[in-house]
Amino acid sequence: MKTRIHTDIAVVGSGPCGALVARELAERGMSVVVLEAGQRFGLNRPLQNSEANAGKIMWSEPRNHVGADCVAPKAGMGVGGGTLPWLGVMPRFHRDDFRAHSSEGVGDDWPISYDDLRPHYAKVEREFGVAGECGPSAPESYKLPMRAHRMSWHAQLLARGARKLGAKPFAPPIAINSEERDGRPACVYCGWCASGCPTEAKATAANTYLLRAERFGARVISEAFVHRVTYDGAKGRATGVEYLDSQGREHRIDAKLLVLAAHAIETPRLLLMSANATFPDGLANSSGMVGRNFMSHPTWQVFGTFDEPVNAFKGMQMGHLMVQDHYRPDPRNGYARGFILLSYMMTPVTYGNLSGLMFGPELKDFLYDYPRTAAWWAHAEGLPDARNTITLDPDMRDARGLPVARVSYRWGSNDVKVAAAARDKAAEMMAASGARKVRIGLNYGAHAMGSCRMGRDPKTSVVNAFCQSHDVANLFICDTSVFVTGSGLNPTLTAMAIADRAAFYIGDSAAKGEL
Repeated sequence: MKTRIHTDIAVVGSGPCGALVARELAERGMSVVVLEAGQRFGLNRPLQNSEANAGKIMWSEPRNHVGADCVAPKAGMGVGGGTLPWLGVMPRFHRDDFRAHSSEGVGDDWPISYDDLRPHYAKVEREFGVAGECGPSAPESYKLPMRAHRMSWHAQLLARGARKLGAKPFAPPIAINSEERDGRPACVYCGWCASGCPTEAKATAANTYLLRAERFGARVISEAFVHRVTYDGAKGRATGVEYLDSQGREHRIDAKLLVLAAHAIETPRLLLMSANATFPDGLANSSGMVGRNFMSHPTWQVFGTFDEPVNAFKGMQMGHLMVQDHYRPDPRNGYARGFILLSYMMTPVTYGNLSGLMFGPELKDFLYDYPRTAAWWAHAEGLPDARNTITLDPDMRDARGLPVARVSYRWGSNDVKVAAAARDKAAEMMAASGARKVRIGLNYGAHAMGSCRMGRDPKTSVVNAFCQSHDVANLFICDTSVFVTGSGLNPTLTAMAIADRAAFYIGDSAAKGEL
């Protein structure tokens, strides 16, 4: 054991949720250590406008994807986590998103409501910096701290078709500065959002919450791969974590309280790797629910080719425009839940990768049409299914000799139906915008959620309504793992609001000596 550090709070993961919790608790005077598996980017490791740089900030560790459908949601790696490659779209969930079973008889109800998160939504929007409009279908009318971004020509073109079909397109909430704010400039619309944003106009965990956490004394350790949570069976408490550095050397952090924020695949993997005599099936897993009900959003990419140049790469990659008119459930649809459409034009290599089943001359024509192409991201809700799991692979190991995550997934029949409806509506809107050719691109899974769900019953959930483990009182999970259902909306803002609520609970309970 090379080093051993003692701290009040150890946070595993430096993404938006882990960084937010670290800032809140450091500001309250607690000693905080944040551990991040990836490297730290900055003056010595800059992220320039390059598609190759996008690869550096994406999770690249091996996983084994099995099951009928290969669902491999994008995740980040590096100080800032998923906010390094993310595209910044930050809508609030709707009220019925927290009560899907009560309202439609599918999925399960959350132990919290929209009203529980309302003050935390507003706080995160203010602290993180969000621009845009709440939209005509929002759960309530609310004002964001920055004005909406101006519509690019790409967005105007898509809006034209949406309005022809009676929809109400709008500029959605997005965590990219539309004006100078908090020492960071306004967006210059260079189109490199997924490569890390070299101007820092895009909000990340690194340039917001982590920066503030460090000012309050928090310590961030990068290239620290946490592979075990230690546990004292006699006391019934987690005692810290063990991690490997970039040279494979072992280190230990002793902590009074642990917060796991490693995302919905790595968090259950870590708990399963932390099995012990008390919890032989994985730490905090008396319910057997760690790794179960893994969810993703079924998504289609829909492209339209126009006679005139669109130059959709000029501007933010995603989120100049959103349509939520088909999000509200309707019993006449023949499927439960709903979908959204978002403008999304990617850089050339990703454009080619999302082309779907095109090959040969068709693919060449598609690539040649890049400057004249517009794109909708058709994004629907995927329902929870206990058969969709994260487990430890019995055979595959990573470079450290640790078992990799085994991701088993099958889209349910409702997932397929609602995603197909989203795809078809996007194609219809694209044609209404005047596209001379509409192409259907890749069908894939976006976002990872639900593998350590929250709930009131310890027999059917992993954490309570404040993200506290039912089994281990000083262990909290603050990331999309705790989602009960996924909604059809981008999940980051809701995950951060939940983490903010948990951070207040942790801070207040610790101050009373209850943790």
